[in-house]
Amino acid sequence: MSDTRELLAIREIAHAFLLAEHPGEVQQFALDRITPLLGASFSLVMQLGPDGALLRPVAQHEWPAPYRSWIGALRVRVGDGPSGVAVAERRLVEVVDLFEAPSLAGWHDVARELGFRSILAAPLETADGPIGALAFYFTDATTVTDEQRALVRLVADQLAAATDKSRRTEALRRANGALAEANAELEQQARAWTAAQRARDASETLVVDALLALTDAADPRDAEQRLQAVHAVAVAAKEYVAATQPTFLLTPSDVDPREVLQEAVSLWRARAPMVPVLVDEPTVLLPTMRADPCWLRRTVELVLGLAVAGAATDGGRVHAGIRIGRGFLALQVVWEGRPLFDQLPADKARILRVCGDALRWEAHDPYAEARQRVTAVDLPLARALASRLGGELRIDVADSAADIREMLLVFPVDVEQE
Repeated sequence: MSDTRELLAIREIAHAFLLAEHPGEVQQFALDRITPLLGASFSLVMQLGPDGALLRPVAQHEWPAPYRSWIGALRVRVGDGPSGVAVAERRLVEVVDLFEAPSLAGWHDVARELGFRSILAAPLETADGPIGALAFYFTDATTVTDEQRALVRLVADQLAAATDKSRRTEALRRANGALAEANAELEQQARAWTAAQRARDASETLVVDALLALTDAADPRDAEQRLQAVHAVAVAAKEYVAATQPTFLLTPSDVDPREVLQEAVSLWRARAPMVPVLVDEPTVLLPTMRADPCWLRRTVELVLGLAVAGAATDGGRVHAGIRIGRGFLALQVVWEGRPLFDQLPADKARILRVCGDALRWEAHDPYAEARQRVTAVDLPLARALASRLGGELRIDVADSAADIREMLLVFPVDVEQE
């Protein structure tokens, strides 16, 4: 009858080993089945820690109730006590009577408190070495049979296999996760490279358009003016490519938008003194913005420069002002003068570009000094920078590009407008 019960227990443990998702389930199941078969009072499965020096409990059966609260803090050093010796020497350790073993005198007090006299401990071993211990505790001095020793060894092997299987499955899961992350990163890098390549292609097209606008002029300017115009195109194109890269870096700080606007206005008043640039002073206290001051200044400079180019006719002028709304702040730029934008064909009807006529110089053009600093790259560059800064350059193209005389640079701010 005993052999039948042992075989049934082994079969049930093997079944649990195949179905369990976690080694703790097999460990607990095995202790609950085998401990009564051996006649032990209670039992314990201990696992070797990462340092390879200490064993800690991971499953127990009928551990004495008064001491269950501290079982989680229990640690056994490898080589110390029957369980530690079983792991250190990788063998079955049997103590028939603990109190008759002088070498285990240090365990006598513990044995009296927990109420055991005999111990049977077996190592849990894998191909990589020991990973823990299985221990059974008996109230009386007990000598186990060869069949019971074989049963304990077999159960220990099953528990070790269950733990090893779980660890290898988890390692495979982590490896698959790392591989998936690496693949995702590669895909992201590929998308970034494609976007960067498109940005470079777009900037090269814009540079060509701008250079054509310069070379098609009816009245060629002198070499110095042309060189300055080409330099402006090159700078804007380089900034455009940088702004469309995933690695584009910003250094945010608190910025006063009024100061940024005044700096841009002063710059264009110096470049184009014949084009009046008027500033509508806000009537409310403006909040500071969290933005990169250099790139924010450059963005405002670009938008204002486009307006100056549009107003560069006799009597043309530019109006700039800051508007505050619920959760946003906007720079509004309005100008009087020539059409500034072209719309692309019908399939891209909402896409604008700076028209070539706005960049060409005329004979004895008094505004040449201002116009040679504005390029076809400025519009997409301003859009890209505004987006990088968390804002948006809004240009209403609902009607006709020829009717546009206003641009709106909008940024979110942490303020509620009453």
